This record gives sequence, C-alpha cells and structure tokens, in this order.
Amino acid sequence: MHAALALLSATLLSATGMTDAEVRAHVEALLGAIDRPIPAERWKALGPAAATVLAEVAASGDPLPSRRSMALWALASVDPARAEPLARALVDSEDAPPTVRETAVRVLGRTLPPAGLRSALAPVLRAAPDATLRAVAAETLARHAPGMSCAEVMDQVSLEPAGGRVAFERAATLCSGR
Repeated sequence: MHAALALLSATLLSATGMTDAEVRAHVEALLGAIDRPIPAERWKALGPAAATVLAEVAASGDPLPSRRSMALWALASVDPARAEPLARALVDSEDAPPTVRETAVRVLGRTLPPAGLRSALAPVLRAAPDATLRAVAAETLARHAPGMSCAEVMDQVSLEPAGGRVAFERAATLCSGR
C-alpha cells in the first residue's frame, strides 16, 4: 500500500510539473533508500529530469559505490539511451569501483541488442583482470545474447581456474539450458 501511494504521489508530482530542485530532492531520497529496491515505474514517474541527476550521480566520484550503482541502474529505466554510453565508459574504467563496473555490465544487457552486447562485453569476458567482472559479463551475455555468445562463454569458463568457476555457474547453467 505504501509503495502504491508513493508511486501515485511521484506520478502526480511529475504530472503537475516538479521543479528541477524537487526532482533532485526526490532522486536523492530514493537513492538513500537502501532497505528495498525501487521499482522502475517509480523512477520513470519522476520524468526525464531525473535522468540528469541519475547520470551525475552514476558518473560522480561518490564514495558510496552502491549509490552510484543504483543511480546507473535507475538511469537505464528512465533514459536507456543515456545510460548505455555511460555504462560503456564505466565498464572500461579501471578507476570505477568493482560494483559500479558490474552494474554497468548488467545495464548494457538491458540497453544493447545482442550483437552490440557481444561486441561490448566479449573483451571484458576474455580480459578483465577481475574474475567477478568476467563472471558478470558471462552471465549477462548468456542471458541476453545466448545464441551468439554461449560458445564463447563456455570457452571462458573452461579457462578459469577450477576454484574460480563457481562464479560462472549461472552463466554455464543459462548456456547449457539453451
């Protein structure tokens, strides 16, 4: 009930024309809600002005990677066309925290068609120094571009050290089920 009222409230505020400051305040409040996920509809209800704030937070040097990740994920709901290039840049940024890079990989899965996803994530799958990032790339490819990526995913799984393959289980399961 509370979530429905909050969604209705956000929708009404959006429909009546919130100021940029009000949108920013709502976005900041939602980014501070760490106890439960915010549905995409709630982010969308804030309107396109929310994309500017979300992009700023996602690209910032905010010391809270979880906040940057949440902003990037929300941006993919509000403005996928804006989220995609930012996600590409964050995937490739060695300065971005691991959680932000992992979210960026998942956002690419939501925003790119299979062929584009494969070309964006194949290098991550093969060469990222972080095994967790490789595993997230493998799962994202297996989930969103299985027909053109599962052979490559399974090849990478076989190259991973035996003790590290557990991180690739989801990807392997998705590929073997197709």
